[in-house]
Amino acid sequence: MRKAMLLLLLFSAFAIAATVTETQFGQQTQSSPLEIARDWKVLAILSLMLSVVLVGIGYAIGIGLDMPEVKAWASNEMVQIIANAIIIIVLMATIVLIDMLVVAMVVQSGLDVPACTSIGSSCLQNVTVMYLQDYVSTAEDGAKDVLINNMDAAHAASIRLGLYCTTAFLPLFCLQAGFTTTVAGQYMLDQDMYAILFEYYTNLLSSMEAQKFFVTEICFKMAPVILAIGIVARSFYFTRKIGGLLIAIAAGCMFFFPGMYIFDWVTLDMAVNGDKLMNPDDPLCPAECGVSAPRAYFDGGVITSPPDVYNAFSEEDMDKATQIIAGTLASATGSNPDSPAYGKMVTSCFYGGMAGCGLDCRELPYPAASGNCSNMAVEALCQTVPEQCKVKRLVDTTSPTFDLNEYNKCPDSCKIVPPMKSDCFTDSPACAGSRFDCRIAHRSDLNWRPTTVDIEGSNYAACVLAAYCPASLDASQSCVWVIPETGRCNELCVECPAECRIRDAAVADLPAQCKDGDGNLLASCSTCHATYDTCTIRMSDITSLNSPSEFCGSCPAVKRLVYSTLPDDYITGGCSVDQCPKDYRMAIPRNTCESCLFTEESYVYSPPINTQCGDQCGNTGNVPAKKPGEYTKIGGDGLVGKPEIVNVAKLMIPAYVLPLFNIVATLVFIKGLSGMLGGDIEIPGLAKVF
Repeated sequence: MRKAMLLLLLFSAFAIAATVTETQFGQQTQSSPLEIARDWKVLAILSLMLSVVLVGIGYAIGIGLDMPEVKAWASNEMVQIIANAIIIIVLMATIVLIDMLVVAMVVQSGLDVPACTSIGSSCLQNVTVMYLQDYVSTAEDGAKDVLINNMDAAHAASIRLGLYCTTAFLPLFCLQAGFTTTVAGQYMLDQDMYAILFEYYTNLLSSMEAQKFFVTEICFKMAPVILAIGIVARSFYFTRKIGGLLIAIAAGCMFFFPGMYIFDWVTLDMAVNGDKLMNPDDPLCPAECGVSAPRAYFDGGVITSPPDVYNAFSEEDMDKATQIIAGTLASATGSNPDSPAYGKMVTSCFYGGMAGCGLDCRELPYPAASGNCSNMAVEALCQTVPEQCKVKRLVDTTSPTFDLNEYNKCPDSCKIVPPMKSDCFTDSPACAGSRFDCRIAHRSDLNWRPTTVDIEGSNYAACVLAAYCPASLDASQSCVWVIPETGRCNELCVECPAECRIRDAAVADLPAQCKDGDGNLLASCSTCHATYDTCTIRMSDITSLNSPSEFCGSCPAVKRLVYSTLPDDYITGGCSVDQCPKDYRMAIPRNTCESCLFTEESYVYSPPINTQCGDQCGNTGNVPAKKPGEYTKIGGDGLVGKPEIVNVAKLMIPAYVLPLFNIVATLVFIKGLSGMLGGDIEIPGLAKVF
């Protein structure tokens, strides 16, 4: 039976090889929606069939001539054939899956990529090429603009003004004297600048064209052939390692490296210079997070969207609305009778230099830790933006979702007062030179500021200047963060034992160590209760635990405490843990404001504000919404300088930084996959590349 099965396997292999023609393979691959699957599948299947034929012959020879070594070889190679078949299936499934994901992403983003909506084309290949071509086109347009500007500058620099005198009539004798000079010689400097910028553009184009060539000619043409060669090589013992390496290289080039460009595209949209900060349509997104920075304002209200600005004006005044949105018109009177702004002065929030303060920086308190907003020049500019044009993400205390009990868990003395004053630099110009981390004060001492000491022992001027930033317990008048005093209660309430830190308790019920010689409460405890109330508990907190009658009945309320250094009579007898469990005891605070640790973050501020909108309202549609080249046209990203220089700088990340990251990530992928497939680099020194 065994020999018959082997012979059947042998004849089947020959039969399959004879019946599968090139035309049939062509029909099968041409119908595939994946461009990169049209060649390598055929080569891989042919190599697999060839391996089956060779193993069948080996089995026939080994059995027919009774050669155990040949049979052992054939048996081992059969295992490798099965492994190769699994590898082929996994690669096919992976490529199809990646292509489907890219198709879904492109379709959802609404971008026009015909290859992703038609059968017979690879979406991954076309999107990758589109990504690179879009940047190539952007760089070409920038280079053309630079050349045109260079021509204009050369024309201006070449204009000369001359004055000649050739007359010999009295009373003027010039003797053919003359004088010439340039009118705009300074444009020669612009010529040099444009020449340098054009050189940058040529380097950028060289880099992106090289990437495009590698993707189109290597990843989608040569890599499938390398994969087929690797599968054949892996079928034999003496080439198995190099075969595994070639398969890993091919897989890295066929789908991992092109897929990294999709990752770059998403990264640009989500992190580098995209606009997917929050999704106010998320049902779990709090109402205060859905508020946008106003586009304009009027007496009694603000206008947050361009359509609402247009709605404030009649059809005859649409040009005024356009100018207010663009920031080219300071204000105009609302002329639409159906708008709340009718008859009122509508003022633009982007007029003049205010456009340099991005929407993401127009919040109170100022988001100093957020990207471009951390630039001191940007903050100084945002200080000039009127308060009506900024957003205060205050929690609505009248909302049904507002938990008053949760808010009261954190005492007022422990709440942080945020800086909600809009024009700090106007009222206190010296404050403009202070560092963000120096703008902190204590509730108990509003004049306190953190001291930053350098190696020579002198204070940094930035922290000295922070003293000029006004601090107040009224958030709307404060330019600094006012924080509570913090520390360990044992250090702050010195000589007042933990069991004595019960406010509103009858002194007679307290133990002897809490009283002085006259039977009064210790002075140190009175000071602790008055100054550090967060280190104490209330008697009402203990009685509110409402322990059942079978528990704590013989334990006085003043002894129902939890602390590590309580006297013995607090944890023995009727007050033992068995008789009075921890659930019916009140813990003595170890640190100030300890009760605020588990309070919802927005409730630890006074007034309550939401500082986590970016995390709570993250955009759920994580797909790019723009073509890659559009990100180089987004303004307000912190780049400073001439527009021509800024345009070149914006291309540096996609042209140089991201490709280097792609290469490193692909090499790491190849090294890891090669080890899994049994591949290795046996050429001395070549392993250092990986």
